[in-house]
Order: sequence, then C-alpha cells, then structure tokens
Amino acid sequence: MIAAALPAASGGSAAASTPLYIQADRIFDGRTVVSGRVAVAVRGGRIVAAGRLRVPRRARVIRLRGATLLPGFIDLHVHESPGSLLRTGVTTTRNLGTVERALRPPFAAPGLPRITSAGPIITVPGGYPTRIYPEIAAPVASIPEAVAKVNSLVRRGARVLKIAIEDGENGTLPTLSLEQIRAIVAEAHRHRRQVTAHVHDGRAVALALDGGVDELAHMPCIDVTPDQIAALARRRIPIVGTLHLGELFIRRGLQGCRLTETAREFVRQGGTLLYGSDTPGVPGRLDLTELGLMQRAGMSAIEVLRAATSVAGKQLGMAPLGTLVPGAPADLWAVRGDPTRSLGVLRRPVFVMARGQRVR
Repeated sequence: MIAAALPAASGGSAAASTPLYIQADRIFDGRTVVSGRVAVAVRGGRIVAAGRLRVPRRARVIRLRGATLLPGFIDLHVHESPGSLLRTGVTTTRNLGTVERALRPPFAAPGLPRITSAGPIITVPGGYPTRIYPEIAAPVASIPEAVAKVNSLVRRGARVLKIAIEDGENGTLPTLSLEQIRAIVAEAHRHRRQVTAHVHDGRAVALALDGGVDELAHMPCIDVTPDQIAALARRRIPIVGTLHLGELFIRRGLQGCRLTETAREFVRQGGTLLYGSDTPGVPGRLDLTELGLMQRAGMSAIEVLRAATSVAGKQLGMAPLGTLVPGAPADLWAVRGDPTRSLGVLRRPVFVMARGQRVR
C-alpha cells in the first residue's frame, strides 16, 4: 500500500529546497541491502541521503510498505530508448548503433531514459552491418579513415566507440583488420573513450583480444576456445550478454552456438557479465528473461542487480550513477518484495523516479 504519493518537487518551486523522503522496507543501494526503517532523501534531482534515516516531522514523504528501493537500471546495449523502458525501471540506456546525426552528449528528454550513445558502428565497406542496417554503419577503408571517424564521433558526443568484427558465415564478409582495430582503440583511448566490439565467434574474439578492445557487446558463442574465455576474464574485459536475443537466434536456427555454456564458463572464470537487452531485438522493457539467463550463467540475484546498476554505472564512466548514495542522480524505483531473493518481483514496479521526477 502506498500511504502517500507526493510528486517530487519541480525546479523553482518553494519546496525544491526541501528533501522528499521515499521510505520502504529495504534498500538495495547498488551494492548491498539495508533493511529496517530506511529511506532515500531526494532534492534537486540528486540523492542527498540514503539508508536508516531519521525523517523530520512534517517532511514530504512517500511511504512504500513492503517494498524495496533500487537504483534505476542501466541497459548497456540498446538501439532505441522508448518510454516503456523508463516505466519498467530502466532509467539509463546506452545506444550501441544509431545514426550519426542523433549523437549528442548524455541527454534525457521528458518521458525517456537518460541516453548515452556510440553513434554508428565502425566497420569496412561491405562489412557488417552495411548490408542489413546501412543507416547505422560507418564504413572506413583505411587506418587514416578509421582514426578520422573516431575523432568525428567523439566530437559529436560519442561516449563509447563500437566496432564490428564479423566476417560472416565461412568468412564471406570483409571485416576490420587487426591494424585498423588497434588504430581505432589507440585513438579512442587518446580521447578517454572505450571500444566495444560486436563479435560472435572465436575468429572475432581473437581479433578483439589482439586489438586491445575494452568490452564485447555480445556473448560470443561459436567456436570460442577455453583459452579465449580465460583471457577475456583474466584481462577483465566485460561482456554485455544479450543472452535473450542470442537464445532467440538459436531457436530460429543459428547453428553451433553454445551460448549458455560459454556464458557460464566466463562467469566461472571470474568474468564480468553485464546487462543489455539489445532493444528492439527484444521488447522495449526491463528484460526479465535476460536477468534470468544471467542467473543461469552462475550469477546470484544480487550479482545480477549489481551488474545492472553500480557496475554498469562504472562501465559508462558515470559513477555514482547506478547507486543510491549521496550525490548520485535521483534515478530509483521500487518493487514489492525482495529482488535479492527473487528477481521475478522486478516485473511490476510500484514506483519509478528519474532525475528527481516521478514517472507516472
């Protein structure tokens, strides 16, 4: 039962300088769970306090009985950011393939999650995804072109650079060379940007490892060797799983993909598996199936929650985003029950706040 449902103060109102307290039975702050008489205090779009707080008399309060407060989730692999994501608790997205003119620094429009972006995917002429998604491809034919493209995307607001390392079935597609990959990574690092790689098989993983990429945008699953999995984990190269979409491709006839086994071995080796839905490949909402597959890969419920909050915020380079600590953005949501016991309770949010404003 929600005992009170007061909207967060809007900028310029008399109440804007007075914190709004959101009380619940427990808080998952992005790292651990605090239970008891807990609350998060919000003012001016930021969290000013969280935990076992003394709520002043006559304070503005929202009471969520039987609920858990969590940081807004961060989806690290989307291609669109519909408002339906925000309403299901996803308050930040990272677009890993969009048209260059849509690039800008992290922004948030009313009714949408906060959006960060890579812009178009750097590839080669005729390479993936030029033939099926040409509007989100940025083909380069040489190392100088590759370096220039990195500079152009960073100037336009890219927070990360995405490259395609995919030579198609039986090597039928051209792909970036090792020298091009290394040049892209070096230039991105010069701008303090990371490089995430679209990969699916062992050949691509070998190029990604030799090229020095910072992240894989999908869990590779075809002809990936145990040594490659161990190297990814040892070098602390995280993988955004997109396991749900991978399972859908397997059902549609993708041959030779050992997705669950590869993900499980990666986690067993100590690798960092991150949350990403690849929306619109799956419906635009919090992907409970993806979270469940992360558990099947060997992660505990609280590890899955961390992967979609505090760990993701660090991966974006935007910490303390993804946590409920003083100074963090006031992105939070609440569900009835305890998600560290069952991720299924995340299905029905009872409260969502983005940037200090309640989402209706």
